[in-house]
Amino acid sequence: MDTSGSTPQAWGRDEVRRAVLRAARSGFAAKGTSVTIREIASAAGVNLGLVHKHVGNKEDILRAVLERDTEVSTAAIEAGGSVPDAVRRLFDIGLADREYVRISAWLLLEGRTDLLLGNQVRGMAAVRGVDPHSHTADVRLMTALAAISGWSLFSEGILAFTEADNADRDKLEGQMSELLATILELPQFAPEPPSSPLR
Repeated sequence: MDTSGSTPQAWGRDEVRRAVLRAARSGFAAKGTSVTIREIASAAGVNLGLVHKHVGNKEDILRAVLERDTEVSTAAIEAGGSVPDAVRRLFDIGLADREYVRISAWLLLEGRTDLLLGNQVRGMAAVRGVDPHSHTADVRLMTALAAISGWSLFSEGILAFTEADNADRDKLEGQMSELLATILELPQFAPEPPSSPLR
């Protein structure tokens, strides 16, 4: 996280919020909740007083960061198709933006599951909307999230350990996304047909 203070100042309310949330996201991903508001303000190029005025305290900032990430993930799930289609989109989001996974990992390690709970409930509700008749929707999403989170956090080590060629990373990740979607389409994970009304 750059704390050199060389970033140009952002003064308007919207500019302050954008700059602070961008810097906060990087800070929370790198240091968890131990990142200070002063560090966030410095990285954002924003006066500390403006952070409090336009965004709030550290918990407010963290909640705003998580809310934005939840909106992106929920939109990906609700984009249509099946649960495997949604998983492919979530995998792509996780690859493109590992900061959310790192923030979640920090919060879990710090015992702050309360901050993640509302976001996870919204994600599960979105999956149920894609697959409303499946009793396995939760299991399918948990399986997908475990794989996406694990790869986002440990991919560098896994690639080194398996001696896989980093140059083939895009191809490997595409294959992993397809494999995960295929696993979720196995018969034991298939949605149950809606029950017919009693006559």
